[in-house]
Amino acid sequence: MDTRHIRHFMALVECGSFARACEVVHLSQPALSRSIQELERQLGARLFDRGRFGVVLTAHGRAALPHVRGLLAAAESLRQEVEAIDELETGELNIGTGPYPALALMDRVCARFVDRYPAIRLNIRTDNWQELRLAMLDHEIELFVADTGELSGDPDLEITHLPQPEVVVFCRHDHPLTREEGVVWGDLLDYPLAMTRLPEDMERKVQTMSAQQGGLKRRIECDNIAMLAAIVSGSEAISIAPRPIVAGLLDSGKVKTLPVTGIETLQTRYGLLQRSGRPLSPAAVELRSMVLELANLE
Repeated sequence: MDTRHIRHFMALVECGSFARACEVVHLSQPALSRSIQELERQLGARLFDRGRFGVVLTAHGRAALPHVRGLLAAAESLRQEVEAIDELETGELNIGTGPYPALALMDRVCARFVDRYPAIRLNIRTDNWQELRLAMLDHEIELFVADTGELSGDPDLEITHLPQPEVVVFCRHDHPLTREEGVVWGDLLDYPLAMTRLPEDMERKVQTMSAQQGGLKRRIECDNIAMLAAIVSGSEAISIAPRPIVAGLLDSGKVKTLPVTGIETLQTRYGLLQRSGRPLSPAAVELRSMVLELANLE
């Protein structure tokens, strides 16, 4: 049912005559008459009696009146809701982030977003790039930030590459390797390596670098960055992470970076990902802008 017919019905009820209603809705009398006739045809009932002193509601018209008012109220509520979403005054936003970007970028982005738009419900999923891709294709999230190494060339995704932070090797402040000079990758293999799940190509690089020492045997894999950091600061395990991730621990003195030669190829490839050809909601557009702004301030 066209809401224009509904509005014309209410104008005629409130004005009591076609002449006055035509002025209100800015239609000619024949056009307004056709609109009312179409509504009557759709409902299968005569809504007005037309007389020399104007128009009055029939029994069917009186029965329809409260429903018409409800429809107009619902339409107005819908219009206001849509405008509120456009103005970021209400709504919901679902996003994703990889473990490292969660603590090196997205934490600050989300803090700024919720401070600026407190009425938006922000749902954040932290997971690896494979699960985040599936969540996006299932329409569970609108965008995410993660390593793009395994996702480049995916026709379903649009990738915006981000500036990459420095990657460092870190260990407990009194780790035996902190007393050594000229540390190389092979020296790290004498200790457990604590890392998140790696993209396949980076995993191959790690295995190739470790092959001369018999491969990577002692390993801890965990996507919880806080737990990895706690393991490293409380044991002889060693980890690799973007510097912003461990900045707080470095400042506290709990861990130290190790200058290690031969790890230049182990770099992050963070990117901002969204569905190809699918427009973002107003809230997602704003958060995307914040990601790009804060990423470029690093």
